[in-house]
Amino acid sequence: MTTKYMLKRRKAVSTVVAAVLLIAITVVAVAIVWTMVLPMLTPKTKIDITDVVFEDTDDNGYADKVTFTIQNTGTESLRINTDEGLYAYDLSGRPRTGLDFTQGNRPSSWLSSAVSIYAISKTDPEPSSTSYYSLDAGTSVRITVIIRSQYDNGSNTGTRWSDNASVKIKVYLSDGTEFVKSVTVDI
Repeated sequence: MTTKYMLKRRKAVSTVVAAVLLIAITVVAVAIVWTMVLPMLTPKTKIDITDVVFEDTDDNGYADKVTFTIQNTGTESLRINTDEGLYAYDLSGRPRTGLDFTQGNRPSSWLSSAVSIYAISKTDPEPSSTSYYSLDAGTSVRITVIIRSQYDNGSNTGTRWSDNASVKIKVYLSDGTEFVKSVTVDI
């Protein structure tokens, strides 16, 4: 058999089969592109906690002030849920902060589930401030939390965040999700 003979024997694909193959390839290509592009178009809620600084303002060896930045790294605006979390005891009306922390001497126990739900003295800015609870995509808020002195006294209900202790910060979001970040105390 010569090459010329083999080429003459070869038949072309029918137009119907070619059309079906073309449609199938197009459908698969569109499906692949759609699954790759659609997640990029869907708004996402995502935050991060950065720049955490603990301070011992009364020189007793325990952190009683923590400052951190909550940044909205998602593509959708979000709100901190100020119907949840610890109370700001020394602010007017004792508002909830939308924040929670683990106890320093019990790193698996949240302050809001213990008797120390009033462990926070105040926050700056206050929870009623729009800059505190409303974060547009790409924006951030720097929050300073002051711990009440009676909760930093070594009792089992206190925070007692000593140097090198592991602390978790929890932020309640208005969509019902919670964001938790573990940090190490450095005072």
